Amino acid sequence: MKRRKAIKKIGLGLSAGLALPWLSSCKPDDPGPEISYDGIVGIIGAGAAGLLAADILMAKGVKVKIFEASDQVGGRVRTFRRSDVSSGSLTVFPGALPFSDFPLELGADKIIGTDSKWAEIVKLMRIPLVDFRSTSTDSYIIDGLYATAEEAMQDVDFVTAQNFRDTFASFSGAPNTTVWQAAQTAGVASRMQTITNSWLGNRYGSSIDRIGANALAEAIALVQHDDREFTSSNNPLQDILLSRYVRAVSVIQFNTKVQSINHSGEKVEISHSGGTDTVDKLIVTVPVSVLKAGDIAFSPALPGSKASALSRIGMDASIRLILEFNRNFYGEALAALLGGVEGPDYLNAAVGRSDLNRTLAITINGAQAEQLSTLPVNQAVQQVLSEMDTVFGGSRATDNIRRDLADNSMVYTMKDWTKDPLFKGGNSYPLPGGTNADRTALAEPVGDKLFFAGEATDDVGEFGTVSGALNSGERAAFQVIEAILA
Repeated sequence: MKRRKAIKKIGLGLSAGLALPWLSSCKPDDPGPEISYDGIVGIIGAGAAGLLAADILMAKGVKVKIFEASDQVGGRVRTFRRSDVSSGSLTVFPGALPFSDFPLELGADKIIGTDSKWAEIVKLMRIPLVDFRSTSTDSYIIDGLYATAEEAMQDVDFVTAQNFRDTFASFSGAPNTTVWQAAQTAGVASRMQTITNSWLGNRYGSSIDRIGANALAEAIALVQHDDREFTSSNNPLQDILLSRYVRAVSVIQFNTKVQSINHSGEKVEISHSGGTDTVDKLIVTVPVSVLKAGDIAFSPALPGSKASALSRIGMDASIRLILEFNRNFYGEALAALLGGVEGPDYLNAAVGRSDLNRTLAITINGAQAEQLSTLPVNQAVQQVLSEMDTVFGGSRATDNIRRDLADNSMVYTMKDWTKDPLFKGGNSYPLPGGTNADRTALAEPVGDKLFFAGEATDDVGEFGTVSGALNSGERAAFQVIEAILA
C-alpha cells in the first residue's frame, strides 16, 4: 500500500468508532495509523472544515489546537437555542420564544445530495431525515402573484427560465458575464428575473446580477452527487457536528479571536484575544470576508496569487428570518415559495417535521439582504410581510403573524449574518471574471506550515455548502499529513 492511500484510509477519522481496514489490507512493513510527530497543528475555526480536519489529524495521533472566536462550534451551521435570545446579530422578540417543535436553523438548513459528504456523515450518525419535496412542491411569485407549479408551467416565460436553469451547467460566455446577463442572452424575460434569482442567485449566496456566470456554471458542472434536498426531522444540525466530532471539541479554545499570524520562522506564532500560541503548522478556515477585510494580519503577507484569487471571490449580506403564524394560509403542501423580491426563498420549514406547520424560514442573500440589514428589524420584517400580503391577497401575513399577548408586537427570529463580525456575510460566490481556479489558488498551502480550508476553498463545485466545507477540511488535513511525512 502506498503512503498516500494509507493516509486516506482514515479519512473519516476515529471519533465515531469506525473500523479501519489496516490489518487486512496493508503489508507488515506498511505504516500504521499513528504518525510519529512531536509538533502541534493549529486550526483557526471550529466550523465543519476545522472539526473534520482536527478529527483526521487526531486519528493519526497528531496533537491539535483549535482557536475558535465564538463560544460555540459549527461556524455557519447554527441552530437556534433558548440562550441565544439576546446575542448580537440574532434578534428574537424578547419574552416570546419560538413555539415551533422542531429545530430552527439559522445558517445551513439542508442536507444536499444523497451521497454528498454531509449526507454521509448524517447517515453514519443515523439521523432521521425528511425528503420534504417528496410530499410537497414549490410554488412561485409571478408578476407579484401566487402561482402553483402547474400554473407556472403554463407560462411560456417561466418554461424558458426553467430551461435556462436546467442547462446552465453547460454555459460558456464572455469572462465578465453575470448570471442575469447570461439569462437575458438566452431569452429569459425580465418578468422572470426574480425567479431566476431564487434559483441561481440567492441559492448561491448573492444576486444574479453579481454572480459570475462562467465560474458558477463551471462549479455546478463539477458536482458529483445528486441535487436532492433533505431536512433533519428533529436533530439540530449543529448538534450533529458536535456529536460527530466530539473528540475534536475537546481541543477547542473558545472565545479566542486570532488577530495575527507570523509564519516567517520555523514555527507559526499566533496572536489572539487570549494571548499568544506557537504551533508547528496551521490550518486557516476563516470566511473569505474576514481574509479580505484584513481582520487577521499575516507576516509575511499572503502571496499575490491568494490576493488575486480573493479579488474574484465575493461574500455578500445574508439574513435568515423565521416567522411563525397563527394559522397556515400558504398551504401545507408548500415546499418553498420562490421568486420574491423581499424574500427570494420562503421555505416551509415544518414540512414532515411538525403537525403545526405554521413556520416559514426565509433566506435572503445579496442586494436585498443588504437593504434589509440597514433597516430597523421591525421594519425589515414588515417589509417581508407586506410582500406576502400582496402575494396571498388582503393582509393575510400581517394579520396572522404570531404576536405577543402583552402588547401585540410581532414575534420573529432573525439572524443577520451581515452584522456578525466573525462572518460579515453568508457564503462565498464567484464574481464576474472569476473561475474555479481561484478556489484552487486560495486552497494552496504557503510553504509547509500554512494551510487553508473552508467552503470558499472547495474547488469541486460545492462552495457555500457544509459538504464543501467538509471537503476542504479533509483536503487540508491530508496536505498537513503529507507535509509531516515529507
